[in-house]
Amino acid sequence: YQFPEDAGPMAHPVRPDSYVEINNFYTATVYEKGAEVVRMMATLVGREGFRRGMDLYFQRHDGQAVTCDDFAQAIADANPGTALAEQLASFKRWYAQAGTPRLTARGQHDSASRSFTLTLSQHALPSPGQPQKQPFVIPVRMGLLSADGQPLPLRLAGEDSATGTERVLVLNQAEQQFVFQDVDAPPVPSLLRGFSAPVVLDSGLYDGALLTLLRFDADAFNRWEAGQQLAVNRLLAALPGDADLPPLDEAYVEALRSVLREAGLDAAFKDLVLTLPSESYVAEQCQTVDPQRIHRLREQLRLQLAQRLRDDWAWAFDAHQVQAGYRPDAEQSGQRALANTALGMLVLDAVDRGDAVWPGRAYQRFKDASQMTDR
Repeated sequence: YQFPEDAGPMAHPVRPDSYVEINNFYTATVYEKGAEVVRMMATLVGREGFRRGMDLYFQRHDGQAVTCDDFAQAIADANPGTALAEQLASFKRWYAQAGTPRLTARGQHDSASRSFTLTLSQHALPSPGQPQKQPFVIPVRMGLLSADGQPLPLRLAGEDSATGTERVLVLNQAEQQFVFQDVDAPPVPSLLRGFSAPVVLDSGLYDGALLTLLRFDADAFNRWEAGQQLAVNRLLAALPGDADLPPLDEAYVEALRSVLREAGLDAAFKDLVLTLPSESYVAEQCQTVDPQRIHRLREQLRLQLAQRLRDDWAWAFDAHQVQAGYRPDAEQSGQRALANTALGMLVLDAVDRGDAVWPGRAYQRFKDASQMTDR
């Protein structure tokens, strides 16, 4: 929600150098981007390191009026040798520079050396009063997947052995390369896991790679992001001209079906993955915005998913009914959210076919509802 402000004429740093009125500080940038800066500190020092930093912060400053610098210094001092401690001055550019960095990622596999080179570059657009920006310190939590979705061990050039299947790369220059060894085939990079930095990512991934992430990635954020990107790609491809949305490819439909049917996957997460990107988000990706065209194509995409996954939506509706008494907890909320999304898709399909059964069931659900969510 903070990105539009950071990209517009009202863009300003998290910590402005001056102000006219203190009420001007109640912005999405100060609060939401400021929170992301704190979360990046935690990413750079680790969960336990962040706890040590917090303990030191309270030890030093309990009862005092303090600054962003005091907080950042305490986290860094409690974690010597970490990327945050060694690059603290550069990291604090997040407080001083406005705008959202653009992160571009491109990969190249070399079968002869069994290596994969990941090139990361960053660029920040000019903002009011800041025509040029210095590079940010960007933590990029990442992993590599095989074509069938298996996580690959990660060993950077110069390391003796792999250090697990996930790690944090630190981009602190305009462009850097990271070379991974013992990679037998072209992998699928899973980048910015957990939304590890508030940046706009251009991953350069093709549909096949995005489908792999959607179906198999261990990171929930990247599975959701892959689903959103796949939907946006299909909408943007159909925008030129005045034709209807082409029939959806089976690979995309099957990937969504696998998410919907996956046992053990949180119902609320399924609901988020299967919810299409908003019309406003699609519009943000366009040079020229045609609201009616975007609305028409998005509705056609919804209808196709309602039709192609009809049996799956019916299963989801029946399987996620809340049988117990009402509880305002995450589990029941997720069940209700997915069941209601499924019901909406079933009604959409039924209306298109002239079938009155599912609209009738929706009306009965409304009458029988014991809380506002189901109404």
